[in-house]
Amino acid sequence: MVGSERGRFSQFSKTSRSLDGIKRKILRIVLLMSNCFKIILCVVSQYTLLICSHASSNEEIYELVEPTKLASFSDITYYVRLPKGRPDENVGRASSRREVSVRGVLALVTWGTQPEDVRQNVAEAGRFKSYVKFADKHNLALIIWTNFKGYKTAVSGDVMDADRLKAYEKSYSQRAREWKNGYKRLCRRYSLPEKNLMIYGMSGGGQMAHRLALQEPDYFFAVHIHVNSSYDAIRRDGEQILWLVTTGTREYGYPAGVRFYREALSRGYNMIFRAEENLRHAGSAETERTSLAFFEYCIKFLPDASNPKWRPPPVDQFYLMKYPTYIGDYLNSEAFTREVAPKYMEPEVMVALPNKDIAEAWGTVLDFEEKRL
Repeated sequence: MVGSERGRFSQFSKTSRSLDGIKRKILRIVLLMSNCFKIILCVVSQYTLLICSHASSNEEIYELVEPTKLASFSDITYYVRLPKGRPDENVGRASSRREVSVRGVLALVTWGTQPEDVRQNVAEAGRFKSYVKFADKHNLALIIWTNFKGYKTAVSGDVMDADRLKAYEKSYSQRAREWKNGYKRLCRRYSLPEKNLMIYGMSGGGQMAHRLALQEPDYFFAVHIHVNSSYDAIRRDGEQILWLVTTGTREYGYPAGVRFYREALSRGYNMIFRAEENLRHAGSAETERTSLAFFEYCIKFLPDASNPKWRPPPVDQFYLMKYPTYIGDYLNSEAFTREVAPKYMEPEVMVALPNKDIAEAWGTVLDFEEKRL
């Protein structure tokens, strides 16, 4: 009896060990399959990234270089990104003048001086994704160029003495002429409209953008500059441009920005001013929202260079700057309807906000009842 029990136990142990062996084999197979699956996923991911990278590199982004004749400066390298869906037959050939097939041009300029780094700013996967989408939505060409310097960063034009300002403007004008030569070549080569340029400039890009607009106002339709640090002296003819000036209350150039805004208004400029609380020399989501709302407003009035039948709206882009829907207080970033705004702010801090979209992006919109509470 005991032997029989031992036999059965021995047989059970063998069967158990056999099952354990099978389990271990199955586990090894599962682990092996899992590792194979991970390898396949990795290969697929890398292949997908390669395809995406290749697609990105195949974006319609073209280069043009304007050689400098000034010994202390570098050549200016331009890039243009054409909107998706734009006809591209014979693109880049300057031998014949083709019809313009884009509505207009939006420039994005920064402090960057290295061509390849600058090129990435107009790529679909670059730092200005929202502006790339905006450009595609409205059939706009995006352009950018290397920062060509030549401007003063530590001091604004309104605090320079007459001799220093005259010498500085003469020097900068030479650099601006080189920019204009290159820009006109770019427009001819890629059949872009030369006039009615919209431009966004940040930091050193803002330095360039507003100075070019002040020197060559006939080329510009709308200008947004952000955290400039210093500002050029206001000139005549800039009132024909729509302006958005944004900065931060902790940015070095904030006092100069306030002076620039007030002087511009006194000279008849159409300008929106925004100072973000506690913002230093940096961008912000709020600034981008305000910028895009501003350009969405501008696009309604921007002449369509690709449509000979385009006609302007019944009122121009300046009407709602003179008779705004909302008025903001730039010290508190609060906006009220035009009718009640004078009750809550002094004239020197008022900012014209032409529509509700801009007002809501610019700050906090309050009505009379909310303010009373």
